[in-house]
Amino acid sequence: MKNIKLILTFFTLWLSVFFTDVLEDFVAYFFILSLGILHGANDLGVGEKTLKKYPILSKKWILLLFYVLSIFVVAFLLMQFPTVTLALFVLLSAYHFGEQHWESHISNDGYVSKLFMMSYGMVVFFLLFNAHSILVSEIIADISGFWMSAWLLKALLYIFLALTLLIYALRYHSNFTVSSAVRQLFYLLVFFVVFNSTTLLWAFAIYFIFWHSLPSLLDQMNFLYGRRDYKGFVMFVKSSWLYWTMAVLSLGIYFLIIQHYYTLELSLFFAFLTALTIPHIFLMYFSKKVE
Repeated sequence: MKNIKLILTFFTLWLSVFFTDVLEDFVAYFFILSLGILHGANDLGVGEKTLKKYPILSKKWILLLFYVLSIFVVAFLLMQFPTVTLALFVLLSAYHFGEQHWESHISNDGYVSKLFMMSYGMVVFFLLFNAHSILVSEIIADISGFWMSAWLLKALLYIFLALTLLIYALRYHSNFTVSSAVRQLFYLLVFFVVFNSTTLLWAFAIYFIFWHSLPSLLDQMNFLYGRRDYKGFVMFVKSSWLYWTMAVLSLGIYFLIIQHYYTLELSLFFAFLTALTIPHIFLMYFSKKVE
């Protein structure tokens, strides 16, 4: 999977040479709304298996009720307490991405491992944010009213990079060979090149799809069906297409409800992802506890 992710990353980076910025963003929206949302579209199936010890809670209609309710709660919190909710989203997403990246290498038990995974995810985020600092600052200001200057974005990148390297050196260096450590640094270099060579949305889509969504989808296929092949993918799509359709349609409804809150299209889109993603992150976290 590692080689496939690199090949897909460099292929899409090469494609961007022939794309205009508008076309890059259009393709990015397509990937995020298709494969990106699809990887979280079977949350009800995952929740049903995760909570199988609790017959009442594991019923799909109850799970759906709680899931939809939690999405609206997050949307409400985002409108009423945007700075805190947005910061919480970034931290949770950073941990979620970091966990996906490192879970096959280290255990996620204990606070140190969780801090390490979160810190690594924040490094990836701030590599992306610094590559598009002006637009990112505008989006954050549009959503929360808080302006993050370029020097603050850079300082946070250095802080989380130092924290990640420190925890690695003190706790996990013995888990890896020199070649494995070099490979992880090479991945960060790849992210740096990709993030600085494309639009913000296209850069996010490349990382989100190839380095998170596809590996997560394979893990969920294994969790639900015990397989990671084409048949498992078909089973996954069959059981999740309805939720995926509802999620995409809800984007249109979400747009109509909160469009007057934001002036930037990307602000609206990332606000939608925030509301949709936070419940998914918590569910994926608890699902790993029962594997």
